[in-house]
Amino acid sequence: MQKIRVGIIGGGFGASVHAPIFQMHEGFEVECIASVHRGLSEKDMPNIKQYTDWNKMLEAEELDLVSVVSAPVHHCSMTMEALKNGLHVLCEKPLGMNSDQTRLMMNEIIGTKCKGFVNFQWRLTPVRQRIKQILKNRELGSIHHMKYQGIFSGYEALATQPRGWEGQKESGGGHLFAVGSHMLDSMMWWMEEEIDHVYASMRTVVPSFSGATEIENRNTDDAFSIIGSFSNGTSFTSDVFYPGIRGTGWTLEIYGSKGTLIMRNDQSIELSFGGDFKELKINQMEPPYELKAPLKHYYSVFYPMVDLIHKSINGDDGLVDLPTFDDGHKVQSVLDAIIASANTQSRIQVSYSR
Repeated sequence: MQKIRVGIIGGGFGASVHAPIFQMHEGFEVECIASVHRGLSEKDMPNIKQYTDWNKMLEAEELDLVSVVSAPVHHCSMTMEALKNGLHVLCEKPLGMNSDQTRLMMNEIIGTKCKGFVNFQWRLTPVRQRIKQILKNRELGSIHHMKYQGIFSGYEALATQPRGWEGQKESGGGHLFAVGSHMLDSMMWWMEEEIDHVYASMRTVVPSFSGATEIENRNTDDAFSIIGSFSNGTSFTSDVFYPGIRGTGWTLEIYGSKGTLIMRNDQSIELSFGGDFKELKINQMEPPYELKAPLKHYYSVFYPMVDLIHKSINGDDGLVDLPTFDDGHKVQSVLDAIIASANTQSRIQVSYSR
C-alpha cells in the first residue's frame, strides 16, 4: 500500500498531536513540518524534515496532504496555496476568519481532485456517535429543544498566564472560534439541520494579564451565549463560560416529544422516557497505554479522523461523518451571524451563500 505523504504547518498542536497520530496510521507518512516560531529540534521530531517557511516546504516537498495547524488568521492563505499545488488539505477549526474566506476555500476544490477536511474531530467520540444514532432513529421523537453548555474553571489560568494569539481577535483567538465552532458543528450534524437564526452575546471577563515583564491586553471572548433556532423550528441555547472559579464541565440536554437525553463531559449519556434517568453503557475507545499527554487526550478522536481521511483520499465517498469544507463553511456562516448579533445586539438570520 502506497503511503499518503503528509506535510504539517504548525509546530504547536501540529507537532504534538497531528504529526505523531498521522505516523501511527500505516497509511500515512509524515515527511515534513513547518514551524516559524517554536524552533523544533531534531530530538522533538526525529526523521521528519523541518522548515521555518511553509511556502518553501510546499515548493520543495512532494506531498499528497497538508495539515494546516496554524492560527485561524493564516488558514485561508495556507489552504489556498496547498490547493493550488494540487494537494488535499486538513485544516484546523474554524476553517477561516469569516465566510468570505471559507467560500473561497470551498469553491477552490470544485472541479479538482483535491479534498478538503476540517478537524471537527469531536464528532467522532463514541458518546457523540451514539447521540447521532439516537436522534437518527427518532428514539426521542421530534426534537423540540437543545441546550448545550460548557462551564470551566479557567479564571486562574486567564489571570496568571499569557494567551498569545489566542487572546487576539485579529488572529482568530477566542472561545467562540476555539470551542464554539466544535459545538455548532456537532449540533447541526446531530440534527441534520442548518441553524436558521441566532441572538448572541460575547464577553471578555479577564481582559488582561500582567506578567513580570509584560502586560498582555486581550480583545477576544472568554464567554459567550447564543439563543437560536434550527431550520425546522427546533430551538436551542448554547453558552460557554471559561473564567469560572469552579466549573461544571460540558452538559448537553436534548428534549424530544418522547424523551429526554443528557450528556455529561463526552463520557456519559442518560435517557428518560418519563421515568427516572437511566445511564447508557458506552464503549469508549482507549488510547494505547504508553501514550502521554496531550496525545493521550486526543488519540481516541483524532485517530478515527485520520482513518476516515485515509479512506476518503483512497476513493470512499460515502463517509457521512467525515467533516469537509462544506461543513466548515456552514459553521463559519453561523459564526459570522453570532458575531454580527453580538455587535448589534439583534437577531441575525444566517446566510449560507456559496
